[in-house]
Amino acid sequence: MSLSTRPLRYVDGVVHPDDLAEATRVILEGEAAVVDTPDTTADDVVHLLTVSSTDRERTVFLVGDDGDVVGLLRLDKDPFEQVTQLDVITLPWPQSRELRAEALALGLQGAREHRDEAGSSAWKARAGMYVQDTAFGEVLTGAGMVPARRFFQMSIDASSPEIPDTMPLLPDGVEILARDDDEFRRTVYELDRVAFAEHWGYADYPYPEWIEHMTASPSFDPSDWWLATVDGVPAGICLLSNSRAELGEGYVGILGVLKEFRGRGIARLLLRRAFVHYRELGRRAIALGVDATNTTGAVALYEKVGMRPALVFEVYEHDLS
Repeated sequence: MSLSTRPLRYVDGVVHPDDLAEATRVILEGEAAVVDTPDTTADDVVHLLTVSSTDRERTVFLVGDDGDVVGLLRLDKDPFEQVTQLDVITLPWPQSRELRAEALALGLQGAREHRDEAGSSAWKARAGMYVQDTAFGEVLTGAGMVPARRFFQMSIDASSPEIPDTMPLLPDGVEILARDDDEFRRTVYELDRVAFAEHWGYADYPYPEWIEHMTASPSFDPSDWWLATVDGVPAGICLLSNSRAELGEGYVGILGVLKEFRGRGIARLLLRRAFVHYRELGRRAIALGVDATNTTGAVALYEKVGMRPALVFEVYEHDLS
């Protein structure tokens, strides 16, 4: 099969419904071939294709000899971290290995163009894979990419006895706020910046870019952004997401506590309240993603509250300097 491409169609900044349906089909079928049950939802696909960091000129469908869509190449350009994220999906998999290698090469060329446009000698390309997808790992290493980081998707069943029977009470001096106004969102933004400043892949995003990315999902609900304060001082955030509702899951998108407030049980409190919250909504499980080598002890915390790794994701990098 020879590689040909066509761009996705956008109408008034929104992906054409037919192209959105095709992209969703390709992504979900590609994931199901590797991890049985797709890990991405329809809301996730909308977010991926409409967020402003997506390079719409270089994000293309891969088209077979008969004109059918057999894959998707998505490029996400991040000038703040100086990274191009490559998403490469082809069908069927793993039989389409050569096609995926061609698509990856096309994506790396786009990443080099991003580097040149930015005039940066520090630019990197990244791509990820589920650890079961060993064939794609060989494609990535064959293109000169190397493993850089491993992430867990951790999960807990909503019926787990580790989840409290009732909503955990707040200790004296601790409040949890949820508001929908600019002052509140900027407070969450500043806390997120500081809490994750030492994490791998950190970039100091300006507020407009950060808030656009964080609220671009059609499932965004401002009431799901929790800010914990201690004696009136912002201390931690727990940003929930409804993006996995179609899978019957709740999702903790971001959980962070400022260094000076760590060790007081705030993260554990927020997490356990999120579990109860989602159980009361009828979700079958609650999930989150975490850097497997996180230095703040996050993995150990999640294990202590009953969560276990459900999926393992490996990130590969290519230094384009």
